[in-house]
Amino acid sequence: MTTCQEPIVIVGAGHSGARAAAALRKHGWTGGISLVGEEQCLPYDRPPLSKAVLLGKKTGEQCALYAGSWYAENGIDLLLAQSVDRIDRHSVQVMLQGGRSLAYHRLLLATGSSINSLTVSGADLNGVLPLRTPQHAHAIADSLQSGSRLVVIGGGVIGLEVAAAALQRGCTVTVLERAPQAMGRSVPAIVSEAVVAEHRHRGVDVRFGVEVASLDGTIGVQSVRLSTGEALPCDIVVYGLGVRPNADLAAAAGLSTDNGIRTDPYLRTDDDRIFACGDVCCYDSRLYKRAIRLENWRNAEDQADTAARNMLGQQVPFDAVPWFWSNQYDFALQVAGLPSLGTETKVETIGRSRLFLSTDAEGVLRGASAIGSIRDIAGPIKEFKTALAATAS
Repeated sequence: MTTCQEPIVIVGAGHSGARAAAALRKHGWTGGISLVGEEQCLPYDRPPLSKAVLLGKKTGEQCALYAGSWYAENGIDLLLAQSVDRIDRHSVQVMLQGGRSLAYHRLLLATGSSINSLTVSGADLNGVLPLRTPQHAHAIADSLQSGSRLVVIGGGVIGLEVAAAALQRGCTVTVLERAPQAMGRSVPAIVSEAVVAEHRHRGVDVRFGVEVASLDGTIGVQSVRLSTGEALPCDIVVYGLGVRPNADLAAAAGLSTDNGIRTDPYLRTDDDRIFACGDVCCYDSRLYKRAIRLENWRNAEDQADTAARNMLGQQVPFDAVPWFWSNQYDFALQVAGLPSLGTETKVETIGRSRLFLSTDAEGVLRGASAIGSIRDIAGPIKEFKTALAATAS
């Protein structure tokens, strides 16, 4: 690949952005690469934050994707604690806050997503935290002392992983969810019920259809008050209320946005020089014949590689079967495809593990979920991924 005077600029130094920079070198780009991120720490792997870091098995620093020296060694200009003010498509430049500009040959938007804030009274008390960064993970881990009382607001995957880690650390744990089921956007109700049963069996108090009215305390949080008036005493609150894609920069530049930055199957926006990947990317899936935006580790990895190849002119469509995993206690949850597109789910067993196959009204497999030992479920889920690639339409 020939060197171009202008570098490839990647906005977003998260998982997908950093992997895209590495993929550009892997696939032959010898020109400049600028990787711009708002956080001060090195790009890091997020999944261990809610597992290994909370359990004290790993530090946030050990979650870094690459050592700091790796970027210079690979000719990548890593610009941390830098915000992008705007994209000037006419002059083909990215304008940073503070006045610096970066000309680009190709531009990759890997701006990720932002957490939805907890807005009830008392949300600013000490001991009330989301889990998004290594700093959050360390603060939560320090608070998970044996005997501590934790309330988790939000029954998504991250909330349940936090609950599992806290229980293993000797905490008393309550999980509150407004919706009628946990992980409602990710798995069918029958799968959610199986995971929640594992938590309840171990002593977690999981409640659905509840509204948080306020968080009470003086300096630090002391209780969570529900809309019913009940007060749940606590020492720490962790909330996970979903995320929203960071598409404002793209929208301000006149790019199409709808549930993220809209792209074609090649992860290209409606500007031929600009691509998107990761949590922020809402791409046209040829596999599912619809626009899809995914928020998981596997998607961040896969799209980073595809976007890098397409910025180099390889014209590779992105059509990976969606897949994600979660480790809680001594069991794994793996999900392939889009079970939410199914209308019926049947259950199969493999030893003490369970498979959940979601099919649509025509009997076409749309997604497969599995709970149990990784030894039992990894092989079948891999087979179902292959089947989904062949049958999804």
